[in-house]
Formats: sequence, structure tokens, C-alpha cells
Amino acid sequence: MINKILIFICLLVIPSFSNSVQCDTATILQKRLEKIDSFQAEFHQKVIDTKNTLIQEGSGYIWLHRPNQIHWKMIYPDESDFISDGNTLWFYSPSIKQVSIYCMKNIIHNTPLMLVIHNQSHDWKQYHLLQQGDKFIFTPKKLYSNIIKFIIDVSKNGNITQLSIFEKSGVCIYYILSKPNSAFIDPKKFQFSIPPEFTIDDHRK
Repeated sequence: MINKILIFICLLVIPSFSNSVQCDTATILQKRLEKIDSFQAEFHQKVIDTKNTLIQEGSGYIWLHRPNQIHWKMIYPDESDFISDGNTLWFYSPSIKQVSIYCMKNIIHNTPLMLVIHNQSHDWKQYHLLQQGDKFIFTPKKLYSNIIKFIIDVSKNGNITQLSIFEKSGVCIYYILSKPNSAFIDPKKFQFSIPPEFTIDDHRK
């Protein structure tokens, strides 16, 4: 579950393009993302297998404030929270009474969604970046994980409408966002206190 959320990521082949095109595309995406500092929406998750069969659905909410603050709350099928205050990242799973803790600075450079939240184009150099309309396609220059492609749909006014992950196994994960709102978000939304009697899995060491 945590990998599906941490690594938000349909073309089979991305054509090569020049560094100037890469730079221009990064600039366009960065300018779009800069239009909204705070963002909240509902999301619907769909997981599709290699035969285009729906194997899982989910739903929840997302709150985002740049730089580096996010609260991703899965409601269905299993409740979980993915929270960052900008420095520390917590993955809270009440069903198994466990909290996993990560350093945000380590997650930023390994997870495309975090690159978008951080919104620093120089961090995107480890990816090929291609624009197709409102779709921005990240393809890792070196494959360090199971993710072969990440697509984010960003409208010209800065709203994120869809996130798509393509895995090496052929599985595709889609997050369709709805009811976007750029209103102020209470900073407490990005804070987390570990409940008593929960197991702590600390990856910061």
C-alpha cells in the first residue's frame, strides 16, 4: 500500500527530445504549479492489470501546500494517512496499528509525486519530461524501482486533475481528482502525533 501512495507515477515508447525542449517543458510545468500554493481535492483510485481489468478501487482526500507539505488520506478500501510537515513524513495505518517514518528530503529525490510537490525543476533532471497537452510525462533515465512512467495532468490554471502510475509489471494505477479547491488549509492538517501503543517503523536512521 505505501509504495502505491509514495510512488505516484500510455505511451509504450517515449520519443527522444532535445535538452531545450526538456527545459521548456519543465518551465511550463513549474509555472503552472506555481499558480496554486494550496490545493485540496477528493480522489478516486483505479488499479488496472495487464488485461485492462479493474482489480482494485479506492477513494479519499488530498491536501497539499508547497513546499513539501501533503496529507493524503485513503478512506476506502483501507483507511490510511500519508502526512508530511515538510521535514518528516509519516505513513499511518490504523488497521495494523503501525506508523512508518521517513525523512522528506530522501523521499523528494526518489518519488515523482514529491518532485511535483517540491516543484523545483532542477530536481527533475533524473527524468525525461514530455508534454502532451495538459499531460506531463516523467520517465526515469535510470530504472531504480518498478515504476517506468509517471503522468500528471495539470490544467493551465494549475489544478491537478489526474495522476497515473505505470509499473514494469504492466499494472497501471490512476488517481482521478475532483472538487479541487485552493482555499487556505489549516497547518494542523500537516502535523501528526503518534498514537500510544502503535508500532513505529523508523526509516530515518
